[in-house]
Amino acid sequence: MYATLPNYSTTLPLPRMVHLPPGRFLMGGIEGRDDVEGGCTANERPARQVYIAAFALGKYPVTFDEYDAFCEASGFPLPDDKGWGRGKRPVINVSWDDAQAYCHWLSSMNGVTYRLPSEAEWEYATRSGSHTAYPWGMQITSAHANHHMQHGMTTPVGSYPPNAFGLHDLCGNVWEWVQDCWHDSYHGAPANGQAWEDSGDHHERVLRGGSWNDRPRYLRAAYRVKDYASGHQIFRGFRVARSL
Repeated sequence: MYATLPNYSTTLPLPRMVHLPPGRFLMGGIEGRDDVEGGCTANERPARQVYIAAFALGKYPVTFDEYDAFCEASGFPLPDDKGWGRGKRPVINVSWDDAQAYCHWLSSMNGVTYRLPSEAEWEYATRSGSHTAYPWGMQITSAHANHHMQHGMTTPVGSYPPNAFGLHDLCGNVWEWVQDCWHDSYHGAPANGQAWEDSGDHHERVLRGGSWNDRPRYLRAAYRVKDYASGHQIFRGFRVARSL
């Protein structure tokens, strides 16, 4: 999708957005649903019911095409593509801080507010109404997602089938930054789908979804990791959200 904006000399590549319906879901790891390949981890518990208001989420992770437009317009440094190619591949080597800068810039260019999804929104979107460890079931193969070094690099977004919400690459390809601070468990977590930022470690932020490099366990919908907000890695990218 491309849009011509006022006072902007060229077309701006905009992330394609999918409107997700409101709903409730059971967030976190539970036995029998999320305990494949090694079981759940303590930081996925306790599972709890969460209400998610309708929102929009990027159909794909942000691509190099989209992120490079931001860099060229703002003077922000271009991230290294590791020699794998840019274009429709998900942007890599971007920190949580970089993702915030992109969202701020895109909001100012397009006139609507973009942000990172909350951790709860991300898991709701990934599960897409499923009751299994992965949105497609309890097993993962090379046909489901880019993982376990099967390509040794990222693949262009949309190379694998979408989930029931029409979203691609939530599992595998790149880990995705979300808005939340890191907490070691869900004790005290909000049940309204909002990002959890009023406690925890503000220097460490949550990543979800696993990457092209990871074993199946790390691609489970409930699995979560952390890193410093300033951290850059070849395994990490992000996708954007909008409130409706």
